Amino acid sequence: MHRSLCGGLAALAMAVSCLSGAAQPIRAPGWTTYADGHGTIVDFPAKIFTVGEGAPPVGDGRHFRSADGRADLSVYTIANAEHDTPRSYLSRHLKSDFSNLSYDRVGDRFFAVSGIVRGKTFYSRCNFEGRRGTMHCLYLDYPAAETHAWDALVTRMSRSLRGESSRASR
Repeated sequence: MHRSLCGGLAALAMAVSCLSGAAQPIRAPGWTTYADGHGTIVDFPAKIFTVGEGAPPVGDGRHFRSADGRADLSVYTIANAEHDTPRSYLSRHLKSDFSNLSYDRVGDRFFAVSGIVRGKTFYSRCNFEGRRGTMHCLYLDYPAAETHAWDALVTRMSRSLRGESSRASR
């Protein structure tokens, strides 16, 4: 019953309540800004991603998870060492065919892709400074049954992702 309630919620406060497992709605997800010291900056819901897990699987940055372990967030910076465009980077590194994605948007300076793998929704976005520049990225995964509840949170994080090359250490 809890899963079906979470899936149908439209209000952000109730969505955050479902995601955090709290009995009472959390009024705000506790948005804060994370900067990795290499130029990647993103707003994220600190009341959801409360556990720091150290370095992300790739790049320089930070990996977080929710206290209940059901959701993960990695924010990271990687060098565009192979001088890829967003499309060529995805072609080289995406483990799945584009037809398996539920969402894909590829521009000249970014990509955003999403899909479901083993019961979890994943969302990945990278902003490119150029073919010789840095890539500023975020990666999230969370229970697929709660995708609707996560939509507003993911949208805000994605839209806030940015890079400051003047801060980036090369």
